[in-house]
Amino acid sequence: MKYTASSGLSMRRLTYKDNGFTLIEILIVVAIMGVLISMALPAYQNSVIRSGRAEAKNELLQVASDQERHYSTFNTYVADATPLTTPTVNERTRTTINALYSIEVETCATGTIANCFIATATALDDQTADLCATLTITSTGLRGATGVGATTDECWQR
Repeated sequence: MKYTASSGLSMRRLTYKDNGFTLIEILIVVAIMGVLISMALPAYQNSVIRSGRAEAKNELLQVASDQERHYSTFNTYVADATPLTTPTVNERTRTTINALYSIEVETCATGTIANCFIATATALDDQTADLCATLTITSTGLRGATGVGATTDECWQR
């Protein structure tokens, strides 16, 4: 059906399809987006937690390396997470780059700080959602982890 304007131009009558999207179409798109987000979000959060754990493992290995360098020079370990910073300070902690873990060095269970240490990375803030709550490494290279639902091997390999 056509309408003619007074100036002689033709206009056509608009139908519902010419007006845009229907409510049903918008609801279907929103539902599809919801399903996609609900599948992608847990995988993304898991990746973020695993990258934080990788940061902690890297920092723990750096602390162990620094302790060994200190030991090779002074023939003793120290309870300082930054032993190459002079002067050394007992019970000084170290925080990972993104502040996801706090690292401290203590005497191991079988000796004194002079001959063995254990470095422990403890999760902070959002990283506490990780199954591996703490990661450890000793002066002998023994790796450990505590947490619920994950073994030491799983914590150090993932």
